[in-house]
Amino acid sequence: MRIDGVGKPEGCKLIRFSADIEGDTLNRIRIRGDFFASPEAGFDRVEERLAGIPLSELEGCFNTLLQEEEVEAFGITGSGISSLVYASLKSAFPNREEKL
Repeated sequence: MRIDGVGKPEGCKLIRFSADIEGDTLNRIRIRGDFFASPEAGFDRVEERLAGIPLSELEGCFNTLLQEEEVEAFGITGSGISSLVYASLKSAFPNREEKL
């Protein structure tokens, strides 16, 4: 399923995302917004490397991958993107049981 979301999670700037999710696995995510991430190519690699992870690991993986790719990010956090994805899922599919 594809979900899209937009929001301003606590401690973050405005974030927009589009994700393909199958079961509890993130197959693809595209993240844009008013945050700053440098180098941009490194942030693109972070997005690519998030493919295939369980949703429950999004927060930690995002933060780890930023470090591994040596990306400086301001206005976006792993907890922010994770909370936005879960909020969007809950809004789109209110009866879906989530594994946090």
